[in-house]
Amino acid sequence: MPSEREFIDASHLLAIPGFVNCHSHSPDNMTRGMTGDMPLELWSLTSSAAREKRDLREIYVSTMLGAIEMILSGTTAVLDHVRISPDVDLDSLDAVAAAWKDSGMRVVIAPIVSDKSVVDTLPFEPGDFSEGQDLSSYGRRQPLPPAEQMRIVEEFYNRWNGQSEGRISVAIGPSGPQRCSDALLLAAGEFSERHNAILHTHALETRLQREMGFKLYRRGVVAHLNELGLLTPRTNLVHSIWLEPGDIEIIAAADASVVHNPVSNARLGSGYCPIPDLLESGVRIGLGTDSACCNDSANLLETVKWTALLHNLRSDNEERWIGPGNALRLGTSGGANVIGLSGVGRIEPGYSADITFFRLQNPAFKPLHDPTRQLVLSENGRAIDRVMINGRIAVSDGRCTNIDASAIWDEAQAIADRRRIDGASAHVAANALEQPIRKMRSRYGKLWAEGCSCH
Repeated sequence: MPSEREFIDASHLLAIPGFVNCHSHSPDNMTRGMTGDMPLELWSLTSSAAREKRDLREIYVSTMLGAIEMILSGTTAVLDHVRISPDVDLDSLDAVAAAWKDSGMRVVIAPIVSDKSVVDTLPFEPGDFSEGQDLSSYGRRQPLPPAEQMRIVEEFYNRWNGQSEGRISVAIGPSGPQRCSDALLLAAGEFSERHNAILHTHALETRLQREMGFKLYRRGVVAHLNELGLLTPRTNLVHSIWLEPGDIEIIAAADASVVHNPVSNARLGSGYCPIPDLLESGVRIGLGTDSACCNDSANLLETVKWTALLHNLRSDNEERWIGPGNALRLGTSGGANVIGLSGVGRIEPGYSADITFFRLQNPAFKPLHDPTRQLVLSENGRAIDRVMINGRIAVSDGRCTNIDASAIWDEAQAIADRRRIDGASAHVAANALEQPIRKMRSRYGKLWAEGCSCH
């Protein structure tokens, strides 16, 4: 906390706990607007290629780019699910952590680990590939051995966990069950238990991932994770769209949590997460924006509004609607609980001073009837007056106080212009998988249209 006290006249302001973004990918912040309308499996070809072989300054700028957008839109804490391509490495993770340190934000950094080639993570058949097709530079490229990946994450934890007045925490982030061997998943679980750290993993984001789960395990993904002992109160299941009957009860019994990303789910056509059912079963829920290239925004207030309204489409029983108040709770105190941030998410004695202030002299609040409803449904961040993180002012009069945002934006543009040329070969290698993926999707699409599945 700052040693000098500053008194703020908040008589004309609405103060709420800072938003908590439970799922983001800082390496993707440079890829906003790069991908068209396509499902996850095709979208990932562009996003993966765009992350290839970045230098440390690019990684720092990409992280800072997201931090600026989040701070300016009232987010004070975030879980960063960090995917380094082609392989996780300590220097790149240090660059990410350095950016978060300099930003002043509160962050949980979850390095992504995965030990399967891309081809081994999707339910391909031999006929999906052209004869003699060379996929060695991307599709069949082998990641680092699991032990080496975990060694890097362990060293990163020792360097950064608890740093910057406790603003930085380190978690473990398996990319997804279908992208990891059971040995790697168990190693991640052991890390989580030993350090009391969050285990943050994508789960059942698309229908093809559900099919892959049955191909790998002969049962559902959630049941498999439960059998491995990996569903605990520290576990975040991100997306959780294509759940099996009984999965919600398993998640609830384990006190695991789900992170809801409605905007990216809609953007990629992934499906609908049954949030009302999860909440009724007592499952803890946090909200996430996901990455800049599958949401195109890091504004959690937008995600809060989607959460408040989206689920009304699934039921005409208003008792099951989420509503603005519950959605706001999920975007603040609920999210803090999900990603393991104690003492965050409320404006109460003993809690960290992470606060976002909105100007009431703004169209969203005129005339003022219900501050919560109008904040969630009428405001989009334009009324933010200031943002406080850990007792320090991070935004004042709509500007970051400790970051030269204009300089970062200019540098990001220069990097993007350069990479359009330098990164061309990576896109060629990744796009070699486009037709095999389209064939696979067509094959499964016909089965689904007939009401069939492959298990």
